[in-house]
Amino acid sequence: MHSIDTELAIIAVLALLLCLCLFMRWRYPVPEFPPMATHADDPLMQAAKEQAKAGLDRFKALLGNPYENALVKLRFVSSSARVEYLWAEVLEVLGPDQLGIRLVTPPLTHRGRLERIYRCRYDELVDWQVRDRAGGLHGGFTERALFAVARRDGLRLPDSLLQREQAYVDSDTGWRRGLATWATASGAGPPISVRTDIPGSCQ
Repeated sequence: MHSIDTELAIIAVLALLLCLCLFMRWRYPVPEFPPMATHADDPLMQAAKEQAKAGLDRFKALLGNPYENALVKLRFVSSSARVEYLWAEVLEVLGPDQLGIRLVTPPLTHRGRLERIYRCRYDELVDWQVRDRAGGLHGGFTERALFAVARRDGLRLPDSLLQREQAYVDSDTGWRRGLATWATASGAGPPISVRTDIPGSCQ
């Protein structure tokens, strides 16, 4: 009898730990995709950062409407004096020039305590991304640049990233662009979209 009680207690503890892990993953999402190495001065990446800066007014407008989630990318100097670019979740709009955010991409070269809740200004953003209620992605210019860099360098993108690329609403491969042509021809509406995880750390 004592052995059965012990086994039940162990099962209960394991179930509790599993629930805690699932809750932490939901509450504090982590990147699905590992970092992709690239040079800071890569022309494709530089152009992407310029696009992100030029699109800040659009980003602000998207934040003013209902959306699924929103992310921003920030420049971060680690404890080892290395520069990394980290994604953060937008928690709230604090004013015309400031956001409340929570880091979701762990730095690779940092040691020691790191606060996750920050305030940042729009002019500090390296990139931004918004997922709308229909599942489409807006922004994410540096992530799309990584796709282009990979193709240029002869790398094959995995299916998960190809699907993600197609979720961008304003790209040549975006699912809405192709969907609009299909819907016009067939008279059908858009299918239900599937949410993917947030992007990982990248340049």
